[in-house]
Amino acid sequence: MTEKKHRIRIPKENKIRAELQKEIGSNCPFCENSEVGHFEIHHIDENPSNNEIGNLILLCPVCHSKITKGDLNQIDVFIKKIELLNAPIISKPKSEKTINFNSTVGNAVVGDNNKISIKQTKSIKQKYPEGCIGFDTTKANYVGHLIKRYNEYKEYELGKGNVNYAMFNGHLKKQYKIAPTRTIYNLPIEKFEELISYIHKRIDSTKLAKIKGKDHKNYSTFEEYLEEFG
Repeated sequence: MTEKKHRIRIPKENKIRAELQKEIGSNCPFCENSEVGHFEIHHIDENPSNNEIGNLILLCPVCHSKITKGDLNQIDVFIKKIELLNAPIISKPKSEKTINFNSTVGNAVVGDNNKISIKQTKSIKQKYPEGCIGFDTTKANYVGHLIKRYNEYKEYELGKGNVNYAMFNGHLKKQYKIAPTRTIYNLPIEKFEELISYIHKRIDSTKLAKIKGKDHKNYSTFEEYLEEFG
């Protein structure tokens, strides 16, 4: 008989939920449904006591149940979380408003029926402030690429489905003393070279990397990544 998991209340849940809601732009990250009465918080590593924000994702009830049924696997959810962390928050533009005037004002208005269209759009709001790694999309994507590669190598060591994909993010946050409500992408841009060098070393120290040997290329350099995806 499978042991039933007991939900542990997330500390400062309302604040965390607001952060996650902002992260997904009020759309379910999988089905993109925005007509959701109540989004549900999912623990990516299935550990209800691991309430690091990097291990949490907000989903609609339908997609949440797909994870429970196995229709969405843990790797898919982890990759989606990385995509959300790297993506800027884009506010939806307000609908176009049209104002009609049926009178003339001196010589400035020409015609019998003057129509003025006013387009109001909100500017793009970056999720991460300027000066953070997350503000630079390319560098943030490269960090995400390296984290994904590390977890892929750990899969070989631990077996697919046995990797806690949020653990390495948590380790990086601890390594760089990042607050619980922040992510590794809040790290100052000056720390980018140090961060990627550290992740490189962690990948190179995995069991799979050692089996492949020193001559095997375990990851692309940032310059190579720029050439391919930049």
